[in-house]
Amino acid sequence: MQNTGVVFFKICFILLLIVSAFLAGVFLPVHTYADNTPDFSLWKEQTPLTSHIYDRYGNEIGTLYGEQNRIMASLDVIPQHVQQSFIAIEDERFYSHVGIDPIAIVRSFLANLKSRQWTEQGGSTITQQLIKNAYLTREKTLARKLNEAWLAILLERQFTKDEILEMYLNTIYFAHGAYGIEAAANLYFNKSTNELTVAESALLAGIPRLPNYYSPYLNFESARQRQLMVLQKMLELQFICKKEMDKMLAEEITLADFPTRDYPFPYFMDYMLHHELVTILAGKPQFEGRGEAYDAVYTGGLKIYTTLDPKVQASAESVINEDTYYTQNIRVDLQKLVNLGGGEGYPDTVLKEDGVPQPQASFVIAEPSTGELLGMVGGREYSNDNQALRYLSPRQPGSAIKPLLVYAPAIEEQLILPGSIVDDAPFIRGDWAPENFRRNFLGLVTVRKAVEKSLNVPAVKVFSELGVAKGMGYASKMGLSTLGEEDHNLAASLGGLTLGVTPLDMAQAYAVLANEGVKTELHTIKRVEDSSGQVLYERRTNPKTVLQPHTAFLMTDMLIDVGVTGTAAALKADRSFAVKTGTSSENRDAYLVAYTPDIVVSFWMGHDMQTRGTIQGGSSAAIPLVNALLDEIMINITHTDSAIPAGMVGPVEICSKSGMVPGPYCPKEKHVKDYFPLDKLPQDICDKHIVLNVCRTSHLLPGFSCPSREIEPWVFLDRPPFVLTDERWRGGEGRGPEDMYRKPPTDYCNSHNWWNFRPWR
Repeated sequence: MQNTGVVFFKICFILLLIVSAFLAGVFLPVHTYADNTPDFSLWKEQTPLTSHIYDRYGNEIGTLYGEQNRIMASLDVIPQHVQQSFIAIEDERFYSHVGIDPIAIVRSFLANLKSRQWTEQGGSTITQQLIKNAYLTREKTLARKLNEAWLAILLERQFTKDEILEMYLNTIYFAHGAYGIEAAANLYFNKSTNELTVAESALLAGIPRLPNYYSPYLNFESARQRQLMVLQKMLELQFICKKEMDKMLAEEITLADFPTRDYPFPYFMDYMLHHELVTILAGKPQFEGRGEAYDAVYTGGLKIYTTLDPKVQASAESVINEDTYYTQNIRVDLQKLVNLGGGEGYPDTVLKEDGVPQPQASFVIAEPSTGELLGMVGGREYSNDNQALRYLSPRQPGSAIKPLLVYAPAIEEQLILPGSIVDDAPFIRGDWAPENFRRNFLGLVTVRKAVEKSLNVPAVKVFSELGVAKGMGYASKMGLSTLGEEDHNLAASLGGLTLGVTPLDMAQAYAVLANEGVKTELHTIKRVEDSSGQVLYERRTNPKTVLQPHTAFLMTDMLIDVGVTGTAAALKADRSFAVKTGTSSENRDAYLVAYTPDIVVSFWMGHDMQTRGTIQGGSSAAIPLVNALLDEIMINITHTDSAIPAGMVGPVEICSKSGMVPGPYCPKEKHVKDYFPLDKLPQDICDKHIVLNVCRTSHLLPGFSCPSREIEPWVFLDRPPFVLTDERWRGGEGRGPEDMYRKPPTDYCNSHNWWNFRPWR
């Protein structure tokens, strides 16, 4: 009973407000409010504000529909069914109320009361909407609502219903810069208003409530659902009959081609707008969800300050669109050329699939310390048919995953150091027998050598010791967002993932290594101001330490070797870059990430449909493009070397087969140098290289009868036991580590025993 009383009280209160506003409009002298009343006769001059976009240096780089696309249309040329479609969905009692509709207000109030969502339904009339859009702010207060109601009543006293409807139909916003019904008809259907069908007018009538949400270009299914609501309301009001409605529902909606984007650097702008800006604004109390956020972007006169470096972006676009980098490095199944549109000239010509060149590629360039994205290219040849943001598409990373999933986490967990030894010898788990790229096994190697040569078996062994879940946890914290429970297996250490990783996530994760283990979220927006200059949003860095500085330094130092003598030695940058390459199974995808403390570059190349083609040479095909980009952009980027963290010493000389201090028998060619934390400095002398006397005839331990002149000391490697490959290894049977021939003998020579002696030989 108490709840019923509260509801009754609220209904009475809202009715009192409505009646008060009505009486004020009817009986109070108009001159009392003259000072606060806009000049309604100037409605044609009222225009929404253009939003401006700026680069990281404060220079304007574009506007979001800076020219208002509005074509005036008088009511006498707007068909009746077009007028009825808007009246049906927006204001069914338009011709009978005095500017406000008490029935609609009470109905919406009761609906909101029932759902406890006080903004779910509104009771605004067409007149009120015209007032709100043309003369008032977006402020959501009772005072503004009462002012809106008062002005609506005044407007109804100054103009006829037809004049108000004409104003409304010529000022409402339909998204994509189109204001008014005539501009909307031209935009969406390439026709004039008087040519619109009932179905088309119903689709357009559904847009103004949330223009950039119900735009059929952006959300076609949502637009169609909204169209159905309009038609149902027209049927309810007997504007159309059931037969006509069924016909309209069956009518195919054919949209005109979407207009060409009117801003530069679309691959960057698309991400900035749709994946950051709208999300940021939708979370602000001024806007109710993404729909109103989109409206603010296109009509609110915002000033959007981005992180874009135009020179970096232009260079990345230029490099990625150079055909010669692809015609020399791609390979497809010749049986599929018909589907791809290729010919006998392949690979001298670039293949296209549905008008999109293949293979495709993507660049992400960022500043590690600030997280600012300087440039983003989502593919080659941006067009209406090719707008995919491939830097958001997960693809298999191959060996590029190893530093993030295996080595950096293992260093952080104090399981390994660059000078630690891992046995590159045959390994098997169940029926899975991983192989190195060259189908060989190097034997005992340092972790540094395993990283430099991108050896698979050592990575799997370290990952096994680290623990799959722990490695996944670190990689996720560093920025890889596409890892799932289904990826929790040893094969993930070699890039065998269910979804893969995105070039943007790879840039984020490697930026942690570049930034001394600190993660700063990558972003494209620095600040957003409203039309009056008030700050709506300002980026505040919230750096998080993911790895200790010594971990990032050691991992980076190893990856510098990759760019000098390893798999990316062809990267000829004019300064030291840490680099990691990756090639997925069957050369379907090629990754390359390069970084310094000042910049991180993530690059991917592959076919949109992975089964359609491969990248000849794998990740080596990525190097020419990254070289070309670095040549252009590094001129204007400062050069900072990775700082050696406190408590780190080196380079310290060790034996590359034991990781210990070189002993008297360690061959000089096995002496290498590396960095160590002070408390992890090797202290023990190498005991893996040993000297044994052998018979030089048999290379075995001396037998009882071996002449002394045949006995000489040899240096051997006392390495751990190992297994030889069998049929389970793809590379063939009978293979072992290359250093197995340096193991000390265990058998004794019998070549000099008397029964083997043959003096006549």
